[in-house]
Amino acid sequence: MHTFFTENLLAPGASAELNARERDHLFKTLRARPGDAVELLDGRGGRMTGVVREGRTIEILTAERTPEPEKKLHLCCAVPRRAKFDVLLKQAAELGVWSIRLIECERSVAKPEGSDRWQTLLQEGCKQSKNPFLPRIAAPVSLATLLGQLKAERIRGFFGAIRSAGSCACADDADQFAWLVGPEGGFTDEEETAMRSAGVCGLNLGPYVLRLETAAVCGLAVLRQKMEATQS
Repeated sequence: MHTFFTENLLAPGASAELNARERDHLFKTLRARPGDAVELLDGRGGRMTGVVREGRTIEILTAERTPEPEKKLHLCCAVPRRAKFDVLLKQAAELGVWSIRLIECERSVAKPEGSDRWQTLLQEGCKQSKNPFLPRIAAPVSLATLLGQLKAERIRGFFGAIRSAGSCACADDADQFAWLVGPEGGFTDEEETAMRSAGVCGLNLGPYVLRLETAAVCGLAVLRQKMEATQS
């Protein structure tokens, strides 16, 4: 069953409206016909099933609201170059990231190019993984500002550290976790010191230097596993 995005959670019997891009994909690319089943997400936990009717309309058959996850995972990263960030956005959505927070680091090179394309890519990742919650992207901030935000929001932070990772056990009472990823050149020694001083824990992903997008995906997967372990 193919998945599409719509604006709102609708009641059974209602007709769903798709934007032009989603509509073209359903009827022109996939050549949907009356009787074809579809799944719809609203990006806020709403999940619906529907059926294509005559006149290229979609009738809602079932609708439910998925509760927000008890534990939330955030990606905080320097902006990689455009092509790499496009892929990373999809992967973050597939991994169930709750938010993506952009960091301006000392070694940052690429600049954010915020556009509707980002939302489209996140939607594609959610459709692929059936994730009903569309990650939000926050405006870029300095590392110091981000560390202040994590503290204020009681988010437990982790970053990739090759040297002396130290203790990185998730706190049993924490319900939000953040994975911090620096630019291609990595965090500076001063930035790493600032993170450790702010209570952000070093998490070792192995002995080798990883590309930004590799470190982001690997770290998110490892951290999600640690999060799940605290719920069991």
